[in-house]
Amino acid sequence: MNRPPLRRLIPRLLLAVGGGAVLIAAALVFTADSWVRPLVVASLNHSSGREIRIDELHIHFARNLAPTLLLRGVKVQNTAWAADARPMATAREVTFVFDSLPTLLHDQTLVSLVVMQDADIDLERQADGLRNWRLRKPDYRGPGKYLIQRVEAHNSRLRVVHRGINLDVTMASSPAAGDLPNRIRFSGDYAGRRFDGDLLTSAVFSLQATGEFFPLRGQASSAGTRLQLDGRMADFLKLGGIDAQMNISGPTLSQLHPFLRGRPPASRPYEAQGHLSFTGDSYSFDHFTGKLGATELAGFIRMSRYGRRVWHAGLTSAHAQLTDLTSLSFAVDPANPNGPMLPAAAVSPAAAAGRIFPASHLAAERLQYSDAHVRLDFEKLESPQWPVLQSLHAAIDLENGVLRFSNLDLGIAGGHATGDAALDGRQHPPVASVALDFRGLRPDLLMTRLRATGGASAPLSARVRLRGQGETVAAMLASADGKMSFSMAPGRISNLLDAMLGLNAGKLVWLKLTGDHDIALNCAALNLDFKNGIGRSSELLLDTAQTHAGGSATINLRDEHFDLLLTPQSKQGRLFALGSAIHASGSFRRAQYAITQDQPRAAPGAACPAPPGPAFG
Repeated sequence: MNRPPLRRLIPRLLLAVGGGAVLIAAALVFTADSWVRPLVVASLNHSSGREIRIDELHIHFARNLAPTLLLRGVKVQNTAWAADARPMATAREVTFVFDSLPTLLHDQTLVSLVVMQDADIDLERQADGLRNWRLRKPDYRGPGKYLIQRVEAHNSRLRVVHRGINLDVTMASSPAAGDLPNRIRFSGDYAGRRFDGDLLTSAVFSLQATGEFFPLRGQASSAGTRLQLDGRMADFLKLGGIDAQMNISGPTLSQLHPFLRGRPPASRPYEAQGHLSFTGDSYSFDHFTGKLGATELAGFIRMSRYGRRVWHAGLTSAHAQLTDLTSLSFAVDPANPNGPMLPAAAVSPAAAAGRIFPASHLAAERLQYSDAHVRLDFEKLESPQWPVLQSLHAAIDLENGVLRFSNLDLGIAGGHATGDAALDGRQHPPVASVALDFRGLRPDLLMTRLRATGGASAPLSARVRLRGQGETVAAMLASADGKMSFSMAPGRISNLLDAMLGLNAGKLVWLKLTGDHDIALNCAALNLDFKNGIGRSSELLLDTAQTHAGGSATINLRDEHFDLLLTPQSKQGRLFALGSAIHASGSFRRAQYAITQDQPRAAPGAACPAPPGPAFG
């Protein structure tokens, strides 16, 4: 018998195998409900230990052999440990569209679409990973075996309970009129916080691993906090993108916890509206306007993450209050420096001991985690605690663990403070430096005592150059090295104040009887050299038309104390002298003043210094 050659035999074999596969597929399609369904139901009843009913089962194949599984009359009893005794699932009809036939053999089967008709489903997951929807291996706690990409729900209800994250949410779908045909109402509890909302979407919306956007419009609320979105979203379950107009408002930022990472601080009521976009490695909140307490804000905030997180922001305000802005600040608990960032008010500083420099841990090592470029323009800045503040303009740049404040212009006491500052988080402990120049400051706005006596009209200038190292602001100042200089240009000073500084009792009485008037202020200067937080004066003088005074001063940034001795000398003689010198000392919070009799008279002292350079304005 002659056998056909091999080249003719192979095509015949392939044709036979292909034909057999087609016949098997056809038999599976047309007879699945009669013989596959009973086998599936019996197997699932046995493996799950629960009652499972499926009235109809049909299998269809697309042209690419991707199978579609259609189930009708579905009922699955819940597990014994589930909190809800109702069936885990009931549905008039459920359709599973698989991505392709080969994915059925993978460790995780890809389900491209699930369509539910009149379904009622309760899914519950314990903190240890035990899930009530596991039917074949009920005790399995590993990664999910099915990945559902899209959902289309009609008149269906879904409840999800996740004990691991303290989430319990119920969602119900119903038809809606208009351009978005699907309405989803939801309510639940997340980490002890109640929430509810109402969304309009397309009939089909993506859940995960698709990157497909679907239209979305609706609102959510929780304890007075309200969020509104109008735009589109991708992958609802594992957020893949947002492109929407957002409005948000609430009584305090702290109520955003636990829905946001971290723990936002308590604040006054807020509201904001703008365009929110998020795509994988970046997001932005553009063209936003809002209000926090009495502070008006506008600008943009953007973040991108391509190997390293980078922030860009520009904030402007026509009117801002410092108390509102500081409510946004975070600090680290010294008792748990590696713990989460907390509101600054929650971290106990050393203020209880009467100190003013913050003693909360700076966590400067966290500066190395991301970069930032921020521009602040606050045209009007107010603070009840610091009434001398007027405005703020600054550029803030964080790069590779170094935080820099540049182009700083702080409106203060009728003048301006300009310069730069830096915090180097790469070193341990971190190193801070500041170089500020003050010009045009009004002494009467800085010191209440000057206002009470008529004050001085001469503008005050200052220069600060300090560098310190430490884990807190207090520690940095306690180790500070550098210089401070203060000077007053020629101007006018109250004659009554001059008499007080000159310890001239006779002139004080005369001015009380005849009235005060201004006299010439030739100059005033104080220069301090700092070493390890202690500054000692190299020059201290005050010169007016009638009095010349010299002395010495010490400022201790470690202990927050100061000591000043001023010895006046009248240019016209004194009828009655109150004493020889003025001695002021005490803490930065509380000072004590005394007139001493036994201090030696100061020498005439140095003449007025030359006019300051440009650094002093």
